[in-house]
Amino acid sequence: MSSAPTHITIERNTEILKRYAFLEKACMRTLSGWLPGVPEWEAKNEIGLHLWESADSADKIYQRLRELRSYQPERNLSERLLRLARALDRAQNSAELVAAVYLVVKKQLLEAYRSHPDVTWSDFDRPTVKVTEMVLPALERQVAWAERFFPEAAARYPGWEAWRDYVAGLLAADGGVTGMETPRAEPPEPAEHPLLLPWKKCQRMKGWLVFDPLVDVEPDRKAEPEAHRLWRFKHYLNEMTAAETLGSILWMTPEMPWEYQNNVARHCWDEIRHSQLGMVRIQQLGLKVEDVPQVVQIYDVMMTLPAVDQYALLTTVIEPNGMPEKSANREHWEEIEDDISAAAVSYDWSDENFHIRWGKKWTPVLLETYGYKETPAEIAARTEAWLMENTPVRMQQKMAMAAHQADSAPGGDTQSY
Repeated sequence: MSSAPTHITIERNTEILKRYAFLEKACMRTLSGWLPGVPEWEAKNEIGLHLWESADSADKIYQRLRELRSYQPERNLSERLLRLARALDRAQNSAELVAAVYLVVKKQLLEAYRSHPDVTWSDFDRPTVKVTEMVLPALERQVAWAERFFPEAAARYPGWEAWRDYVAGLLAADGGVTGMETPRAEPPEPAEHPLLLPWKKCQRMKGWLVFDPLVDVEPDRKAEPEAHRLWRFKHYLNEMTAAETLGSILWMTPEMPWEYQNNVARHCWDEIRHSQLGMVRIQQLGLKVEDVPQVVQIYDVMMTLPAVDQYALLTTVIEPNGMPEKSANREHWEEIEDDISAAAVSYDWSDENFHIRWGKKWTPVLLETYGYKETPAEIAARTEAWLMENTPVRMQQKMAMAAHQADSAPGGDTQSY
C-alpha cells in the first residue's frame, strides 16, 4: 500500500541543490565585482565577508552534490537562471545591489533552506539537512544586516524598486529558488542598466580624504615608535584596496576552477580583515576612519593591468616582499610590549603565508588558462618592474628593494614561505 508522495525524490533534491549552489555562487560573483563600486564603508566591510560566506556555502553544497553523484553542478540549469545571475551584476548603485542580491535572492534562499528539511526525506537525507543547518546562520545574519542597512541606501538612490522587482520577477518566472513554484510571466527589463563591472576606479563616499604620496613619510620605528605605529596602521586600514582588487580579479576570471574562486574569495575576506585590524587600531589611537586618507590610487592603477597580471603581482611580488617588514614590526612591538599591535600583525603574517602559497599554485594555472607564454618567474619580474614605476605607495618600492638586497646576499631567499 502506498500513500500520496509528500517529499521530493533524490533526483529532484539534487536539482534543487544545484540551484542553491548556483545562486550562492552568483551572489559571490556579483558581490566580488561590486566590492570596489559601493562607496559606503560599512557595506564594503560586510560585503567582503558575505562574498566569502557565499563561496563557503556553495562549496558545502557542492560537496553534498558529489556525495549524491552529481559532478557537473551547473549542467542543465535553466537559461533564465543564468540570465538572473548576469542581471545581478547590472545593478547601478548600492541600493539596487542590496535589494536584488540580499532582499530578493538571499532572502528567498533563506526561506528555502529553512523549509528544506520538511521537503526532503530528512530521515534518509540527514547530510543535506546538516548542510542547510550549517549555512543558515550566516545567511540569517546577512539578510538581517541588509534589512538594517537598506533604508540608508534606498534614501541615497531613489528609483531602486524597478530593478528589485525585475530580479524578483525573473526568479519567479523560473519557479523561484527551488524551481518548484508555479512559474509566472517574465517581467520586462528596465531601461538604462548597462554593466558597470569591472570598476576601473574604486569608490568612496563624497568628501573622504584621498592619499597624497608626496606627504607619505615613514617615521623611524625605533626613534618615533608612536608615530610609526599610527602610520603603519593607517596603511593597514588601506588594505581595503587589496580586497577590492581581489574582488575585481575574481569577477574577471570566471573560467578558472571552482577551488581557485573559493580561495580568492577567502583571500578577499582576509584583506578585509587586515583593513579592519587597521581600523580597530587607528580608532584605539584616537582617529576616525574618515580621518585617514584613502589610497584609492593603488586600486585604480592596478586596474590598468589584466586580471592575470594583477593576481601574479599581488601574490608573487607584493605579498612576499612584505613579509620581512611584518616580522620586524612584530618583534618591535613585542619588544616595547605593545601586545595589541603585535597580535594584529601576527595574524596578518599568518594569512599572507597562505596567500603566497595560493599565488604559487594558481599563477601557473592562470597563465595557461588565459594563454600567457610567460613563466611565473617571468611575469613576477615584469609586474614588479611595472610596480616600481607605477605604485603610489613608497612602502611597496622600499619592500621590493629590500627583498632584492636580501636575495642577493649569500644564502639569501625571501621567497621561501
